[in-house]
Amino acid sequence: MLNQLNIVHEQTKEKKMKKTKVKEINQETSVLQVLGVLLIIFAVADFALSWMGINLTAFMGPVSRFSPIIFGFIGTALVNVGKEDG
Repeated sequence: MLNQLNIVHEQTKEKKMKKTKVKEINQETSVLQVLGVLLIIFAVADFALSWMGINLTAFMGPVSRFSPIIFGFIGTALVNVGKEDG
């Protein structure tokens, strides 16, 4: 009788246990992400200072009008490198 109760208890115990998949999330910051953030900060500073009459990217010639956009896109791309969807 005791043996049968142990078998029934083990069977119900096995039914209650569920297998779950665990997704491991690594929060490591890569060098490319840091560089991307720095480029985004530079793009914002370049845009703000251009309104005050200071041109940080005068070496780029006429393309310097679009430098905040260029640096912002490159920075955003570097920040998103290696990120998975979902």
